[in-house]
Amino acid sequence: MRIVDRYILREMLASLALALLLFTLVLFAGRLLRLIELIVTRGVPAGTVLTLFLYLLPSFLVITVPMAVLLGTLSTYGRLAADNEVLALRVSGWSLYRLIAPAFVLGTAAALVGAALSLVALPWGNQGFRDLLFRLSRTKATLALTEGLFSAELNGLILYVQEVDDETGELRGIFVADAQDPRNPREVLAARGRLQGEGTAGEVTLALEEGTLHSRPAADPARYRLVTFRRYEMRLDLAAPGAGAGRERSPREMTLAELTRAIREAEAGGRGAEAFAFQLHQKLANPAAALVFVLVGAPLGIQVRRSGRGASLALSVLIALAYYLLMVAGEGLATRGRLPAAAAAWLPNLAIGGLGLALLLLGGQERRLGSLIPWGGRGHASP
Repeated sequence: MRIVDRYILREMLASLALALLLFTLVLFAGRLLRLIELIVTRGVPAGTVLTLFLYLLPSFLVITVPMAVLLGTLSTYGRLAADNEVLALRVSGWSLYRLIAPAFVLGTAAALVGAALSLVALPWGNQGFRDLLFRLSRTKATLALTEGLFSAELNGLILYVQEVDDETGELRGIFVADAQDPRNPREVLAARGRLQGEGTAGEVTLALEEGTLHSRPAADPARYRLVTFRRYEMRLDLAAPGAGAGRERSPREMTLAELTRAIREAEAGGRGAEAFAFQLHQKLANPAAALVFVLVGAPLGIQVRRSGRGASLALSVLIALAYYLLMVAGEGLATRGRLPAAAAAWLPNLAIGGLGLALLLLGGQERRLGSLIPWGGRGHASP
């Protein structure tokens, strides 16, 4: 490896490390307050919260590693061009393609890291995070409740709480959909209530006050029953099978082998396998984002050489936003069966990669972006 290659790699590594820290902290900030709340107001041990953070980390890194590669590439090549180092190397006989070779070396390493994150760490983290939250909810059930949101199904129960008083443990504005007995589903509305018996192996009592109970037997829907109560108790067996421990994994929590098996089982049973197929291809496509971002970042950084680090950051965010918007759109098209799963998963790489290839060819011909627009330039300019 030549001295110039090592020099460019050192520049990129420094920018990449700083960008990785910055982007990860920005994404983590949204979860930070919630994790602090678990320690301060919910009494969860700090070690347990740290474990939750470790489970969440792969879901952040799978996004921030490619973004850091993009910003590192943009800022490095932008600075080299602004200091006329690119011009000096080009005069010395270095082609643009040879000049960005170190970036592809680093991009390949980042893609391998991304593959490990996407294929191994991400399913492990998603599954571990949900399992740990479930185990916590068995001993401190209020952790499963979020103000203003319906809870996940707990053994046939769905709860909604308008307000949770963390100091007293009182719940206000309660709605419970109880389908534990399919023959006699019930809905309960209560002004307030409290969870009792937390920490007793998952057996919790929901003590409700000032409410109404509505029931309609499945065998006789015309028979409607309304009961008004001052106090009513419901037993929540969070340790029962089906309360969470035995639930099926979501596609995002599955490994490649599990996704492949789920696709075969869905197709054999005549069910739609689009969600599983998309996740499978996305796990393969996501790591390639690092190489795609190198392809677009290096020539673009040279083109906008005088814009500084602020412009590099803005461009990085815009390109990454476009990439992940295409990813979301592709997932929607795939799950609705309007686009093959493979095409939908690889759509962002193809679109952004096509832009990068055009920029690379443009830079190799020593032409600037304005030359592609009739009113934007006069054709040729020095790199």
